[in-house]
Amino acid sequence: MTIDRSSWFWRRGRAYLITWVVLVVTGVAATPLQETAWNQVKSRQPDLNLADFKDSVGQGMVLGLLGGFRNVMADAVWLRRYYFWEKRDLPNTEALIDLATTLDPRALEFWDNGSANIAYDIAAWRFYDERHAPPAVLDSIKREQAERALRFLDRGLVFHPNNPTLLRDKALIYQFRLNDLPTAADQYRIAAEAPGAPSFLGRIYVELLRQLGRNREAFDYLRNIYFHLPPYTTADERFIVWNRLQDLEDTLKLPVSERLPLSDAPPGWHPPPPAAPSAPPAHG
Repeated sequence: MTIDRSSWFWRRGRAYLITWVVLVVTGVAATPLQETAWNQVKSRQPDLNLADFKDSVGQGMVLGLLGGFRNVMADAVWLRRYYFWEKRDLPNTEALIDLATTLDPRALEFWDNGSANIAYDIAAWRFYDERHAPPAVLDSIKREQAERALRFLDRGLVFHPNNPTLLRDKALIYQFRLNDLPTAADQYRIAAEAPGAPSFLGRIYVELLRQLGRNREAFDYLRNIYFHLPPYTTADERFIVWNRLQDLEDTLKLPVSERLPLSDAPPGWHPPPPAAPSAPPAHG
């Protein structure tokens, strides 16, 4: 039986065979490099103390050994982080987060998920360990982890300038971990105005302005959002923005001359029916 070397199956099978051989040879050749790099890290600091590891990275010792396998090693480190995260191992979790972002700072999800681990998860572990401590100690833990997460995100923004995801993460930390609504509002505005930002970030900024009593600013900003909604915006989203504008007009008690005319309402919008008058109290 002769093999038809021009057939599609033969060509495809040969391509798969060559690819498999190349991957095997590459893997075998790379193994000593990866082992050397990993052993270098472990030998210098068995518990992965990040301070010493960063010294070696700064001198180019580890990254030079890894070469083109940095992103592969970063993925492996990130998976290893999950193992320690499940065990609530604070030092190794935080060290491996930092190590993964050092090896591959281009991976946005490392910065996004890593900041959440630092600000929320690790803080919760420390709360549990100090559950009998006074409230001031717990507040100090929450603030410390939040500030560490903010510094971490600032590092990420060096590699991902004006990224709306990382800017949103900073806003969330100021809002829910530091209870700093004015700074959180400013951060939401910055995130909303970043290239490619989702439109809801601007609406969150407006809601925080309302909570801060800055209703006129909220109205002006939301009006600008409404008149610059992209063409693909759904009717429901347009209705939401329009209804909130009307709520703000009522809150500000704007005269008719300063209110948006109904001709600017989104197509298909209908004013809500007037509220039914409340029944007079019954007399027994």
